[in-house]
Amino acid sequence: MQSLAAQLVPKAVEKLVPYQSARRIGGQGHLWLNANELEQSAHYGDFQQGSNDHYNRYPDFLPHDTAQAYLEYCQQSVGKLDCEAVAVRGADEAIDLLIRTFCHPGKDQIIICPPTYGMYEFCADSFSVNTCKIPLLADFQLDVEQIKEQLPNSPLLFLCSPNNPTGNSIHEADIVTLLEASKDSTLVVVDEAYIEFSSQQSALCLMNKYPHLVVIRTLSKAFGLAAIRCGFLLADSSVMTYINRLIAPYPIADPTAEIALKALSNTGLELMQKQTNQLIQVREWFKSQLMLLDSVQHVFGSETNFVLIRFKGHLETYQHLIKKGIVTRDQAHEPALQDCVRISIGSKESMLETLNALKTLN
Repeated sequence: MQSLAAQLVPKAVEKLVPYQSARRIGGQGHLWLNANELEQSAHYGDFQQGSNDHYNRYPDFLPHDTAQAYLEYCQQSVGKLDCEAVAVRGADEAIDLLIRTFCHPGKDQIIICPPTYGMYEFCADSFSVNTCKIPLLADFQLDVEQIKEQLPNSPLLFLCSPNNPTGNSIHEADIVTLLEASKDSTLVVVDEAYIEFSSQQSALCLMNKYPHLVVIRTLSKAFGLAAIRCGFLLADSSVMTYINRLIAPYPIADPTAEIALKALSNTGLELMQKQTNQLIQVREWFKSQLMLLDSVQHVFGSETNFVLIRFKGHLETYQHLIKKGIVTRDQAHEPALQDCVRISIGSKESMLETLNALKTLN
């Protein structure tokens, strides 16, 4: 039986032969003269301090060690996964790849549930793909029935859980309902950039049962590695076979792969978990202190590394913090988030400075 991914993929992508880079073709030998590289690595002072002294050579076309290490990390919490993982240049590239792989420009639409991460719509717009917006309910959960009505018209449904900028996780039961309803029509993409901060288990636990589920992850948040631009796309092989046709010849630089592997080592994972636990403690303390301020109307629950706050006169608050040298994120452009500001959680010292600044607002 033909997979859903095979049914959805445009003919142009189905026929596409991936670019055959020198590393992708591979080969054995002692003289590598196939990629127009310099044979010796140039040294620019202290620039090269990594373990790899061969920056003259192109990296692997896909860093399999890095992807495998991440897959093993995921399996520690959800058990064995019958899926593939691929490293990409941040979660944003994963979003872009999915839209370019499974949508027809000028014809298809994706489904998103605002307020949510803006890159879903941006990537769709950049590829002439329409965006069907089904707003979240008042409690920031999914309008499942409205989404189900649009599934037959949409090759991709993007769900962000925990969601940015609202901070809450989506009910797993709703994700399961939508996976059941979309088996013959839609790939369900769950963006889990903030999953390490959440008490809810990952949607990856559903992947073995639902091959049309795709999960996006990143090292930018809990791992604290935003600068290296490394994310991961996890999907069934039936989905990944088409994704791989559009991945750039050398998507991940060697220094990025090296840093990612260190982060995914036992020592790196222990450090990440320690930092995550500390951040969650600071987040909960910060929320409790915010609730004592007269300028605060409501503090929303958070399973992320940020807090969404509704202020009495948010613009005045936002500008007041700017004057104090504290840059936050104004969310009032979202109809459901009027008077709201999103504040990332930093060290306890940084959050105390923010609280003190807010106390001087009155």
